[in-house]
Amino acid sequence: MKSFFGISLALVVTIFITAGCATTQNLTSSITSKVGSITSNVDDKLYSQVPEDERHGISKAESELKAFDEKLKLAALKNELAGAQKEYYKLQADLVEKDYKAASLNLDIAKVEAIDRAGLGDKAKNIKNIANLKTKKHTTEGDRIKVEARITIAERKIRELTEQVKQQDDVVSNLPTRGNDSQGEDSRSPTGEDEKSDETDGEYETPEDN
Repeated sequence: MKSFFGISLALVVTIFITAGCATTQNLTSSITSKVGSITSNVDDKLYSQVPEDERHGISKAESELKAFDEKLKLAALKNELAGAQKEYYKLQADLVEKDYKAASLNLDIAKVEAIDRAGLGDKAKNIKNIANLKTKKHTTEGDRIKVEARITIAERKIRELTEQVKQQDDVVSNLPTRGNDSQGEDSRSPTGEDEKSDETDGEYETPEDN
């Protein structure tokens, strides 16, 4: 019987692992879809024809979008982790409930068996009652196996998500800040020339001063 329960647990775990992988893939697809829908308002064919010297602010905007894309991934992972933790504690409560039910059935079985041994009540009714109680107990044990499998999956998922959150948090932490934008195409003036600011008497010259 223990061997059967062990095999059943392994099968259920395998099924839930497959389902968990599908959920993670769906999350990634959802993020990609959201970002794509936000950034799909421009005709790429037309944009590809824009000269390099007319692409003012593009590099900075692309960097900012990439940064928020990484932050969006982190937020989604944290949200999924919170959901997995909530599900884990719910399953733990369900497991205790199954154990309580099994203990209650064990007590009922012991009482009816005691009644039967004492020669009390109807013999046939006692036997039938004991059989029904044991059937319920086996059903409860089967349900418990399923809950244990789901707990195993939840624990594994929490570990994986915790690691993913840590890795993604490192990615976000290493993103360049807005104040550290590199000087490149974004530092050019609308005319395509590099902006220069010569300090004179503590003040910066404006184009009108020239």
